[in-house]
Amino acid sequence: MITRFFWLATSSVLLAGAAQAQAQAGLRAGGSLLAFNDAFAEHFATTASVQTRARLGYQVGVFYQVQLPESPYMSLVPEVQFSREQQAVTLTDVDAGGRLLTSDYRLRLDYLSVPLLLRVTLGPVQLEAGPQGSVLLGGRGEGTTVGPGGPVSSYYQPIDQPATGRYRRFDFGLTLGVGAKLPSGLGLSVRAYQGATQVNDGGYAAFPIPYSGSDEYRRTLQASLTYQLPARR
Repeated sequence: MITRFFWLATSSVLLAGAAQAQAQAGLRAGGSLLAFNDAFAEHFATTASVQTRARLGYQVGVFYQVQLPESPYMSLVPEVQFSREQQAVTLTDVDAGGRLLTSDYRLRLDYLSVPLLLRVTLGPVQLEAGPQGSVLLGGRGEGTTVGPGGPVSSYYQPIDQPATGRYRRFDFGLTLGVGAKLPSGLGLSVRAYQGATQVNDGGYAAFPIPYSGSDEYRRTLQASLTYQLPARR
């Protein structure tokens, strides 16, 4: 599915250029917040308890807006974007002996994403929606797990694992956004993304990122400043 999506996005750009429609290239940059939501039934089938705290990340990208000939209000907007997404996690669980374990770690994920959006422009307001495919380029989880080591002591185990060892390389989902056009080609944009594919995996590591006990799906919220180059005909 991911491979087909990237081919579709590439074909859309080529066909749009061949049609010689009004087109505008542009740049975007801004902040990003990351969250994971899990499968409802599985969440209550595990002893793990997870608390997450979003940490501000960033994203930069380029896009190409092509006005559709069927409507002056609708455009096709393929985009390529790099994002660094971060969160702090506290996970509590029990081991096979019934002992309480607490893991505190910071997660960093680096993604290359390709949204393919349909944009509707109503005066200065822009509404957009469409699919998005993402490739996990890298990242890391780092922290510490604390557990009882004896009657009056505790043991500490480091958490240090590449993100690609715990999370799957490919992600696919839906993006929704709203924006406002400003003078001089500038604009503001807010987008929400909901992944449709499970992203966590169970790869082995010496000091692994803890498993939450359920399937996780990526969610992001982005706020960006955009700049569109003059239209090309």
